[in-house]
Amino acid sequence: METRLVGGVSVHEWGSPDAPGILLWPGMGSAASYFAAVAEALPGRAVAVDPPGSGGSPPLSRVTFEALVDAALAVIEDRGCRAIVGHSLGAYVAAGVATRPPPSLSAAVLIDGGFLDASDRGELGMPVGAGRDALIAWLRENSPHFPDWDSAINELAKMVGTPPTPAFEAYVRDVFAEVDGEIRETAPADSTADLLLAAFRGDPLERARQLQLPTLLIACGRPPEARPVKEPAWTAFANASPLVELHVAEQWTHNPILQDPDTAGQLIADWLARYL
Repeated sequence: METRLVGGVSVHEWGSPDAPGILLWPGMGSAASYFAAVAEALPGRAVAVDPPGSGGSPPLSRVTFEALVDAALAVIEDRGCRAIVGHSLGAYVAAGVATRPPPSLSAAVLIDGGFLDASDRGELGMPVGAGRDALIAWLRENSPHFPDWDSAINELAKMVGTPPTPAFEAYVRDVFAEVDGEIRETAPADSTADLLLAAFRGDPLERARQLQLPTLLIACGRPPEARPVKEPAWTAFANASPLVELHVAEQWTHNPILQDPDTAGQLIADWLARYL
């Protein structure tokens, strides 16, 4: 693996320098290591980033959705990427890139982005519509914390639905740190709130209608209690553009890359192989 800074974003690469790049953009509070377990399965060179304010990437001086997309476009150009894969918050960035892609880009994969409006997010418990201060307070209150590393690794593995493998442990140690005698997420709540508010600004259906690339939308069917809110949103997003191919993964929760890396990696690799 090689690491470098591109346009202020920390970039981690796996694979042959001669292979086509696949930009991997992780979700809220996450880092490039989120994709480590699937990197070698992809049909190209994995180019994973630490989003602004996470891992080795400094926060943006001014957080806007356009700035996030511009950061992704800079990595795509510099690292010769032919496709983009985004998870959760990263799926919003990937969708934004797919609305104004450079000529080199051929396809986009959106993993459980949700593409909900503010009221739907409020129904699921995230107070996006209540303002920045309320969102920061909610993030601080709901941020997981643990008394020690063993508890963090094992409890997070249960939450995700994966064994506490060495790869999973490495990921946890990448995005958590010991603070005041507890194991906590490293991404500050205010930076995370700014990223969320920037990504969620705008009409997701209008963004879908503006897509210019073949796009795979992977929707995760679990937990069942969230599905009545999430399913109408992912269906509407898919129906908004003929370029969107919807894949509903009935048994996956929100983090399939961690939960089931072999199957998730193969699904993404097989689909991307049609366009690279």
